[in-house]
Amino acid sequence: MTQFLTTWLAVMHSRTIRNVVGWALPTTVKLGRKSALGALATLSLLSATPIQAQVTGGDRIFEDVRLGPYSPPAPVSVKGISGGPLAVRQLTERATTATGTCVGFIDRQPDHRLTLDEFFDYLSLDVQSPEDTTLVLMGPGGVWCSDDYNGRNPGLAGAWLAGTYEIWIGSYRKETYHPYVLEFHTEP
Repeated sequence: MTQFLTTWLAVMHSRTIRNVVGWALPTTVKLGRKSALGALATLSLLSATPIQAQVTGGDRIFEDVRLGPYSPPAPVSVKGISGGPLAVRQLTERATTATGTCVGFIDRQPDHRLTLDEFFDYLSLDVQSPEDTTLVLMGPGGVWCSDDYNGRNPGLAGAWLAGTYEIWIGSYRKETYHPYVLEFHTEP
């Protein structure tokens, strides 16, 4: 039954589930909202995992994060599924940035939004995935890409301006989808 559902869901769409319910996919699949909502009752086999308090919306995937002066130093994490039909270079309009090459495939819409209420002397983003993923970040000051920052996973670290950042987590290969955890660390 699980194999049938996974196959059916993979065929339905190659888009992102946003703001549905707290769960993590056991395989690498992306869905459109309508197919995800229609199949949600059937997907009770999936496990829920809590997300830290700074994440808006509760126990879900593809959530947004807000960090401010009173955010705890412990890592904040969100989950999602990488990949999509759009080549990263179509979005970024460049091959490289100061932080890495712009490679892989993403959705048209960002997977997450990060809002920083103030300037951060140090902030890092680390993607953890069992497969090869890439990262694109657009926000105050420009566009940043990353690939293979930590093994086959991307990441960024440094000083960050206050404002809103859009984050895409891509797959190295087109139309492949992988689960990931994106961690935000406010201390080195």
